[in-house]
Amino acid sequence: MKTIEKIMVVIDANEDFSNAPDGLPVELRKALRFVTDKNAAEIKLISVGYERYLSHSFRSIGYDYAMLRKEYCDRLSKTMEELVADLKNDGYKISCEVGWAHPRYELIVKMAQDFGAQLLIQHCRAYAKLEHHHLTHDSWELVRHCPLPLLLVKDDDWGDRVVVMAAVDPLHSHNKPLQLDKIIIDAAVSVSGQIGGEYHIVHAYAEAARPFAPAGAIKEEHEKAFHELMAEYNVPDNQKHLIDESPVYALQHFGEQIHSNLVIMGAISRSRIREALVGSTAEQVLDYIKTDILIIKPSAED
Repeated sequence: MKTIEKIMVVIDANEDFSNAPDGLPVELRKALRFVTDKNAAEIKLISVGYERYLSHSFRSIGYDYAMLRKEYCDRLSKTMEELVADLKNDGYKISCEVGWAHPRYELIVKMAQDFGAQLLIQHCRAYAKLEHHHLTHDSWELVRHCPLPLLLVKDDDWGDRVVVMAAVDPLHSHNKPLQLDKIIIDAAVSVSGQIGGEYHIVHAYAEAARPFAPAGAIKEEHEKAFHELMAEYNVPDNQKHLIDESPVYALQHFGEQIHSNLVIMGAISRSRIREALVGSTAEQVLDYIKTDILIIKPSAED
């Protein structure tokens, strides 16, 4: 994976960031961690607004909805310009843009592609005191439709050293292509180096899920596939982990053991309508893992 130098960050400009460190939203602070060269890196902030009562389809007497919508977008623009002003003075190449669309995700993807972004970042906020980061409809649609790497960030800031955990599947469940595992491993190495941290490669399987297989056969099958995959990489043994547990629990529990900050996982796109096929395992990971998640897709066209 090449060094990430063009980053697009989705901002909810209706939020109040005044109490945040440096007055910046967490998604922007994490985007800045990717900047190793201010002259080479470029960040673009976007905020896509939509309110049904301000849409053309909404009719009511006595209101100028075109004017109200302009005022609404102007407020978003003011917030965005305030976010980038100090960063520009600090030497960052950063810009902002406000859009209006429904559904929002379609315009977000288009703006990211037009910008030539190598990474799209969006914040997933927790619900109340449950610390449950259930993905919104827009986030799910970005997982399905966004062709470039998508970083879904949670509320916790990164420390000086970011622990990255890459989830691979060398047995290619659900016809997952081999190249996707390689892309995930390359991303783990590249991203951890760029933001400052360490990486771990994890493959989880559950031998108990196939109770009628000969004793040890499942472990042997997964060990062989994992070792064959990792043979191409010079990864230290203490950073390679084969875990006899279901993928969801392995990522959650092992991630807590190593204090993981970021999970890298893959999604595939192979249907005629080009939606990412997100299975039950991925759904649980995306919704319940408390760390940030980087979604990677194969680079080859379907």
